[in-house]
Parts: sequence; C-alpha cells; structure tokens
Amino acid sequence: MKKFNKLGKSLIGAATVTCMLFAAGMTGVPYYGSNFVAKSKVSKSYKATKKITADEAKRIALAHAKLAEKDVTFVKVELELEDNNRYEYDIDFYSGNVEYDYEIDAVSGAILSADKDIENYVIPTHPSTSAANTQTAEISVERAKQIALSHAGVGSARFKKAKLDYENGIKVYEIEFKVGNLEYEYDINVSNGAIISSSVEVDD
Repeated sequence: MKKFNKLGKSLIGAATVTCMLFAAGMTGVPYYGSNFVAKSKVSKSYKATKKITADEAKRIALAHAKLAEKDVTFVKVELELEDNNRYEYDIDFYSGNVEYDYEIDAVSGAILSADKDIENYVIPTHPSTSAANTQTAEISVERAKQIALSHAGVGSARFKKAKLDYENGIKVYEIEFKVGNLEYEYDINVSNGAIISSSVEVDD
C-alpha cells in the first residue's frame, strides 16, 4: 500500500508539470509564476498615471518663456506618445517674430526641451475669404502720410521717409517728416491704418 501511495504521488506531480508545460506551449507564453503578472501591471499603471492638462503644459511653457498668454499665438499643443513610451506635450507658439518650441513631460510637468528662433516671419493664420479681402484692401503710402499728418495736427510737411517695413512680424509704413524744427516718426499698420507707434523730437 505504501508503494502504491508513493507511485500515485509521483504520477500526480508529473501530470501537473506536464499540464503546465503544455499550457505554456499552447499560448506561446513562458510560465514564470507571478513575474509575468507584475510586468503587465507596470505598463497598465503608467497608462493610468494622472497627466497634466494641455492648459497646465501651456502655463509651464509660458512661465519659462516669461510671457503672458495674451502676448502669444499658439500654433500647436499636442499630447504625443514617444518611442520611449513616455507621454509628452509638444507645444509651439509665437510672440512677435519669435517662435518658441517646447517638449514637456505629461506626467511630471518637467521641461524636456526648449528652443526659440528669431525670424522675420508673420504669424501663420488659416486662409479665409476675409483674410484675402483684407490683403487687397491695404492702405496706400499716401493714405498713411495723411493719417500721420492728421495725428500730428499739421496740414503739410517735408517727408524724409515713407517706406514699407515689418515691425514684430506686422507689415507697416515707416513715415518720417519735418515741420519747422520738429521731426516726426510714425509706424502705421498697412492692413488697417492703425498707428502702431509715434514720436516727435526737436531737431536743432
């Protein structure tokens, strides 16, 4: 009877090992006990980790650039999964003619990279019919002169300069003229005739 019990236990043990090996072979997944379950939980836990919002990522970038949101134009704010399985915010924005590029860790909020480029570039806008009409309705240089004279409160003047230029990415007329011993300088928006800047100096 004792011999039979030992033989029975051996057969049961062998059958158990055989079933485990067969199950591993059928699924193509090696059996490592609890280790396999732990690896699966690590991946799921990262996906479930709380991430910062797009607005929070924008505030981090603006704080680093020392700019206010009202002074910039955002052209890209995207949450991306990188090759290293890390979630990052890719943020691009303009302030004047300066382009800022940021990559921010979506979990910790850490700035992974920051870059800015100064370029003579107008902030891109989505094309539309109204935009096309605005371009065709640009004021003339003569109209810009009249706006400057009216603002200065004079009827005529000796013009020293009246030319097209760009100021912080905006197309303007640079106007300079003299009345007596006073020298006036104006920057006037080409698209709407608004006075961007003006100054007057006494010319000795």
